[in-house]
Amino acid sequence: MSGGVFFSGVYPIGDTDVNNLPVKHLGPAIGYYTQVLGFSVVSREEKQAVLRRDEARIGLAENGQDPEQASCYFAVGDVEALLRELEAKGIEPTPIRLDEHEGKQYRVCFAREPYGVCFCFGQQV
Repeated sequence: MSGGVFFSGVYPIGDTDVNNLPVKHLGPAIGYYTQVLGFSVVSREEKQAVLRRDEARIGLAENGQDPEQASCYFAVGDVEALLRELEAKGIEPTPIRLDEHEGKQYRVCFAREPYGVCFCFGQQV
């Protein structure tokens, strides 16, 4: 998404495999990730797809796992700009808060995609 917020990476939360984020139906999930979150499709097969936004690369898969049990963290260049970007798309992320992880502080907000996966978006302070 040119001119938007830069995604510098993606990291699993808990046991989530960011290369196989579970989805119930691949087509609608791809539509959400591309149209709302600004990802582009790198490759697609019958039951899985690889998407990318900047340096963040994820895999979506119809793999029988529960999407509501999956979570990942997206490192972004400007969490406030991302919050505005999501709100403009009709997403209601949580307010930005300050969290600490491994001795470092991050400004973060959370959002859940309509198919169940929970996202944390953050920027190191």
